[in-house]
Amino acid sequence: MTSPKHTLQEKMVESNPSLESEINSARINALELKLETLSIITESLWNLLEDSGLDPKPDLKNEMAKVISDRGKRDAITVYCPACHSQEKANAGYCQTCGESLNYSGDISPFDY
Repeated sequence: MTSPKHTLQEKMVESNPSLESEINSARINALELKLETLSIITESLWNLLEDSGLDPKPDLKNEMAKVISDRGKRDAITVYCPACHSQEKANAGYCQTCGESLNYSGDISPFDY
């Protein structure tokens, strides 16, 4: 059983809007940095394609549709946890129920992490 003092401290942490705001701001900043990095990578790859003499513009929409379809198929692959037998997404790596490694032997795209 928790002491009243311990319970009071937990409630103070849970209802601290300033702390939640700081945490959310940090998360937003991290996401913005990731987005900027991905944008730089994408533009760099685009430039490499153009510099190599390829014109990526005509096939971009078709390739995007293919990637979306492929990701959907990969995301739908499930496996059963060897420890608790819950059904999990293969690209999760670990069971969301018990934490056991899923040891999926199929191909997982580096873009699924």
